[in-house]
Amino acid sequence: MTDIRIIKTKQAIKNAMIELLQEKSFDLITTTELVKRAGVSRSNFYTHYQDKYQLVDEYQSAFFKKISTIFQTHRTDLATAIYEIFSLLETDYSLESAFLSENGTREIHLYLIQQTKKFLETVIIPHYGKKSLSTVNIDYRTTYLSHAIFGMLQLWIKRGKQESPQEITKMYMLFISDSTAI
Repeated sequence: MTDIRIIKTKQAIKNAMIELLQEKSFDLITTTELVKRAGVSRSNFYTHYQDKYQLVDEYQSAFFKKISTIFQTHRTDLATAIYEIFSLLETDYSLESAFLSENGTREIHLYLIQQTKKFLETVIIPHYGKKSLSTVNIDYRTTYLSHAIFGMLQLWIKRGKQESPQEITKMYMLFISDSTAI
């Protein structure tokens, strides 16, 4: 059984990271700022994490697994995959949402863009595109769309997640269907 003090310390550090990511880029956040905001000592922080990158890795790894599972489960159903991701981010994943924001980590940004691009290449373009496209055209189109989709995700987070997962999924599907119909 985990000690309640460990849980509280880790939660305080997580909450401090969320707050700091709302103010500045991850790269500009120092361990000193993090522990001060969390109200824990540096030694207490280092008891649980080697550095801020290990903190991020712990949460990113779990999040990557969850996102990967969603994409694998819904290989041919983008609407359901998008809906599940937004539902996840709306409720339980406040730190992960902060990582996805403009101030978040580059690794998680690139991972999601890459997963979206792969999904577009293997599912959307072949099944929903109106024309037969060359490999180069598909590469450019899926790169463009994956970055645009990620930008929409960041905007949703920046706007305070005002739209429900259903509303944002509908917007995504309209955007993707309009973009692949060419």
